[in-house]
Amino acid sequence: MKLISTGAEAKLIEYLASNKEIMNDSVVVVFHFSQLLEYYRSEYQIKIATNLISDLLKNQEGLICLFDDANLMVVGHNIPKMLMEKVIFQLRYLFMDDPLAYTHDGHENEDFCHVFVMRDSYEDVCAMVRKKMLSNRKSPLNTATPTKKDKASENLLSANTLKKARFFDSSNLGQIERLIGEVDVLQAMRKQPICATVPSMAVRRVFDELYINIAHLKQLINTDVDLVSNRWLFKYLTLTLDHQILLMLSERAEQHTSSPISINLNVKTLMSDVFQAFDASLRASSKVSVVLEVQASDIFEDMYAFISARDYVQKMGYRLCLDGVTEHSFPMINRALLEVDLIKLQWNANEASNPENKAIAEAVKRCGANRVILTRCDNRQAVEYGQAFGISLFQGRYLDELIDPTRTVQN
Repeated sequence: MKLISTGAEAKLIEYLASNKEIMNDSVVVVFHFSQLLEYYRSEYQIKIATNLISDLLKNQEGLICLFDDANLMVVGHNIPKMLMEKVIFQLRYLFMDDPLAYTHDGHENEDFCHVFVMRDSYEDVCAMVRKKMLSNRKSPLNTATPTKKDKASENLLSANTLKKARFFDSSNLGQIERLIGEVDVLQAMRKQPICATVPSMAVRRVFDELYINIAHLKQLINTDVDLVSNRWLFKYLTLTLDHQILLMLSERAEQHTSSPISINLNVKTLMSDVFQAFDASLRASSKVSVVLEVQASDIFEDMYAFISARDYVQKMGYRLCLDGVTEHSFPMINRALLEVDLIKLQWNANEASNPENKAIAEAVKRCGANRVILTRCDNRQAVEYGQAFGISLFQGRYLDELIDPTRTVQN
């Protein structure tokens, strides 16, 4: 697959026109890298992205176009759908800390890229490229009087800027860290059970996930800052939360490890002094009942750091669970290769509602049905979906209700 960057728009128009007869079997993916934060839009990182695409699609026919604004377009002929999905998946992980890749709540941001099936979108794609080419030519000389639409856009931008003042940014990071250090974060700790259930059998609690409820934490520190509005800063903040949680669990180890638990921690935390102190507070026999959950994005950010941390904690007797796995990423993850004990798969009623989904079925089989926890199960439909694949471990509000119908606090 050929890469072009100089005069990409004009060359792409020529390419689309000269190859029109094969476009019915083609797909175009536009990556909106111009919308990345400046920190992640460096020439070095964009080069890594183009090299990654070139490597994954090296045996495919098509074109990779890098535009002056850092946007990137891939035109591919007869490329297997799973391969193109892998390209998109890998690029999301490359820019995983930028809000363009994932929203603040961990979902895939739809603005990261757009896919066009050329059988239906050939004229639209050509028009888009022509418009981009004309826009580039006009921009240096564009001194026209702003229109009402332009002014409306400026007003909207100003409104958004004012709105962001309430978001989590570097100006209030230090204050938030200080406030967290002054409160007992365990007051914001919740428990949510991971349950075993198979058709025609009672639900049984296997272990409890201990986690910090962010809404409650905001109340404790008395702030109106949206702590999850900035994905990168929130991830940084979780290191502080890890530290506080482990310190307090170390002081009350017997109380919180009397039954099996799981804790979601950063890879970096697993190699820290505070984790060593937590480990020292536990009896050796208790460690096998503690599951350490790590986010998939954290693992793929630095695989070598993860391998070191994994070997370290497993040698001490802990089990590891890979969290933050979606129906899109699950088929591409090999649990045995990563050497983790469990995988949490997020239930998505909109995307994963077909019990005959072969990709999910094959991934469950490869992972081991008893090694998959289906999370975000807020209704019976989710549980029945998982059971259709042989999954027997579930987590979510539906299970909370079955375990304790009288509970008043919602996870």
